[in-house]
Amino acid sequence: MPTGPPQAQAAPIVLGSVPPHPSPDRPLEAALRQVLYPVRVDDGQGHGPDPGSAEWRQAQGRLIERSCLAARQPGQETRYAYNRVDLNGDGRPEVVATLLGPLDCGTGGCPLLIFRERQGDLELVSRMTLFRDPLIVGEGRHHGWRDLISRVRLDAAHGYYALLPFDGRRYPSNPSVPPARPLTRSVRGSAYLAWSDDPATRHPLPCAAPQQP
Repeated sequence: MPTGPPQAQAAPIVLGSVPPHPSPDRPLEAALRQVLYPVRVDDGQGHGPDPGSAEWRQAQGRLIERSCLAARQPGQETRYAYNRVDLNGDGRPEVVATLLGPLDCGTGGCPLLIFRERQGDLELVSRMTLFRDPLIVGEGRHHGWRDLISRVRLDAAHGYYALLPFDGRRYPSNPSVPPARPLTRSVRGSAYLAWSDDPATRHPLPCAAPQQP
């Protein structure tokens, strides 16, 4: 974590703000649970249901639910907010989501996760710590993916904006250390994930998928 503000500081030029989605997203919830509560379905020696089969998915769901419930305490609910935005220019939007809750966030910020759709499922692209909303999606690109900009908190009175370039595989995992770098010139972009503006966009993340009627 930097010990003081960078010498040259700049702020993004925000062209507009896109509010988080007002409705929960079940496929995203499933993807978030898999990232937060990774489990093994086999016994460690390769014995178990065929990966990807209905039996395997049911077993995975039960194990994830058990792990999730064990990790949570009363009054420590995890919530999430999300947007969809095309980051890599392929015409299909990626999903950017942030987790909100006492178990997930600290004074420096909250987790940010980015998913893309692959064969009907959401695949994790990047996971970042210390995210502070909003997420600015800039007009510049690295390796075909849009640059991201996030705030970095130094203390209650100081902070700066950091540029988060894509390295060909993922975005930086921490905005306060390289390869993230302080924003030294104003760049234009749009704001996403401004969840604090509307509590209705903070959706509870259940430990298990809702039962089908």
